[in-house]
Amino acid sequence: MEQATATATETTTTTIDNDLMIMPGHLAAVALFAAKKDIRHYLVGVCIDTGPTGAFLVATCGHSIAVHQIDTVSRQIGQFIMPLEPLASMVKANRRIGIKLTLPAGFAGKYDAMNRTKRQVTLESLKGEISIVSEMDGIFPDWRRVCKHDDAPYPDHVFYAVEYLARVAAAANIISERKFCVQVRPGGMGCGFAHLDHEGKTVAYIMPLRAKLDELPSKPNMTY
Repeated sequence: MEQATATATETTTTTIDNDLMIMPGHLAAVALFAAKKDIRHYLVGVCIDTGPTGAFLVATCGHSIAVHQIDTVSRQIGQFIMPLEPLASMVKANRRIGIKLTLPAGFAGKYDAMNRTKRQVTLESLKGEISIVSEMDGIFPDWRRVCKHDDAPYPDHVFYAVEYLARVAAAANIISERKFCVQVRPGGMGCGFAHLDHEGKTVAYIMPLRAKLDELPSKPNMTY
């Protein structure tokens, strides 16, 4: 059986066929950005996204997004949305050791309610614990449309909600334990982005506030 390999680093490990190795910290950090309650139920989960540039973990609540690149192995384009509950239990039981995520054979495409039975992925810890996870209904948003970077800093002033900035700090702390200063930098379309690890393989994106500038004070309304 042909093997596909990727350069091993802290966040990128050897991949054989449809086996993906994920560190629990990266999975937990990305999951922070998933919606907790939303009528768009496909946001209450973490998406596995595959394609020519590799495999990714992605989560969003609609206001902020986190992306972790698992590897750089070229595969067919596919998506699979995993619910949060089984992921949380696996992460809790395996805080410091890797988790092997096995995609179904012939993994490609997106969820199709009309023509496809729900697919399943297998999560297996290095301690031998196994969890079978069925995919969630729905199609994950086109996250690549938002996750862009300008060559030069974004030219206009933008504003971000503080609760989403706090989420970025919490996610970076899970992975890196405050070993570096987290910075939100200008990105494309007004979105700010922040590295959550030293390798640049886990990144959070914050959508700007949609409030009109005249709804917010332009400066402190007081005299010092």
